[in-house]
Amino acid sequence: MTGHVEPNNVVQFRAIPYATIPARYKRSILLDSLETTNRDFTKHGFACPQIKPLDNTRGGLFKDEPHPWPMDEFKCTILQINIPLSLLQNPPPKSNKLPVLVYIHGGGFYLGNIDSHHSTHLVVSKSITDAQPIIAVNIQYRVGALGFLYTDEANSNCALNDQRTALLWLQKFIGGFGGDRERVTVFGESAGSMSICYHMLAPPPPEGPLFNRAILMSGILGPISTPVFIEQAEARAEEFKKMLQKMGVDGPDHASVEDVVAASQKLIENSTLWLHVQADGWFGAETGKLTWDRVPELLGKCEWVDEIVVGTTGFEGPTMIANAQKMTPTSFLKGIEDQIGPKAASRTKEIYRLTEDMDQNLFLTPAMQWIGDVVFDAPAQNLVRYLTTKTDKKVYRYIFDARNPFPGHPLYQTAHHWVDIYYLFMTCQFRYPSQRLKDLSKKHAQLWTDFANGKAPWKEFKYGDGEEAVMMIAEERDGWIERTVAEDAALNERDTLQRAERLWETWAGEQGILRRSSTLPTAPFRRSE
Repeated sequence: MTGHVEPNNVVQFRAIPYATIPARYKRSILLDSLETTNRDFTKHGFACPQIKPLDNTRGGLFKDEPHPWPMDEFKCTILQINIPLSLLQNPPPKSNKLPVLVYIHGGGFYLGNIDSHHSTHLVVSKSITDAQPIIAVNIQYRVGALGFLYTDEANSNCALNDQRTALLWLQKFIGGFGGDRERVTVFGESAGSMSICYHMLAPPPPEGPLFNRAILMSGILGPISTPVFIEQAEARAEEFKKMLQKMGVDGPDHASVEDVVAASQKLIENSTLWLHVQADGWFGAETGKLTWDRVPELLGKCEWVDEIVVGTTGFEGPTMIANAQKMTPTSFLKGIEDQIGPKAASRTKEIYRLTEDMDQNLFLTPAMQWIGDVVFDAPAQNLVRYLTTKTDKKVYRYIFDARNPFPGHPLYQTAHHWVDIYYLFMTCQFRYPSQRLKDLSKKHAQLWTDFANGKAPWKEFKYGDGEEAVMMIAEERDGWIERTVAEDAALNERDTLQRAERLWETWAGEQGILRRSSTLPTAPFRRSE
């Protein structure tokens, strides 16, 4: 195999195929040999077809980064491996193979691919400098309707199957690259983190566990992201069919890939989420109906993952400000009352200090807090609470509170959802305005490689310690620093953790309504008429 030598003594093998796709909307099949494959892995591969916006938010494209990125629906099941050059020059004995850190990308399940921004080669380089070398891998999977459209149970969850197949490929072949298949840590952000939860909810394949440690970055399954029931998936498939018909296409079987992507995107713009399906083949018949409130308990039963990092950003909600701007205090509270009940509306009003006649500009902050709490903060906090009080798993809690450093970004100077991705991979360092931000970025990578090497990255979070429970906080002023819940709340006037718990308990009081489906009603997220 021929790879590309990156600066700082890392070899990058690009666009390695891990599966074949027999047909559209069909599950991928593990590629257990590269004998018929071109062995030159120096060029970037194809992304899954999607409407990929020009990303000027990180200061524009990187040098030599292609745009538009090449796409192909049947050549997109690929992965990238970054390896210390010295490992290939002097292969270690079998007993001294390196730990493996695997990234599953986010993108709301309708965007994302292996690109220059998310490359893990600098993380590997940092691990070499820190004398704790690792192998790092990026995996790619199908997104949008191509990965999530429900056609039948045998071919449900194509995107999830892609991810599992990639992880199985690594179990089969990573040893040949010098990696230890029994020391695999997966990390993901947003939809990537939620994907890790999906794998933890499913029984491991016959080959055994696919990973033993997990880093969950702003993405725990919760009230709007739990796998949908089959009847919901069928209804979504019907929505998709009708959207194609509006576009003049006579159903999914007659659509071009461009039509599929366009219809998929239109549903996303109407606040339809592409989610995995509760099929017995994935989650097991004994699991029963997987409702959002059971997620912490079921994740706690995952016996093959003992240590977990769980984190959120300082203010998750601003990335969905467009949703907040669609609402007024009155319409927001009425929407909750109509769908979940007057008690829930009254409780929400109290938690977020809302009044019907409050200034609209003042309303936007709690509205964005509520959206961030629903999607990210409440599921994260309540998973941490359950795991640290009901299980023996070790949990490390963090809040990434460093702000966006790019003046051209609409969320500049905000610690918004996904801002940590601009720091972790270190690929954006050359655009940081200060050395302090570069140091924070380097420390981020180091902490993740610490964890991959089996170390405790910082003090374990103990919910039972109350306000003395310790978290790691990332910020521009002090870098990565451990603080108690009380210290962080006093310093930053932050009540996110307490607010998230109170919101979760508000939903829990409406079990009769909420158990009718796996997810909460999402009218406040939908566009106004």
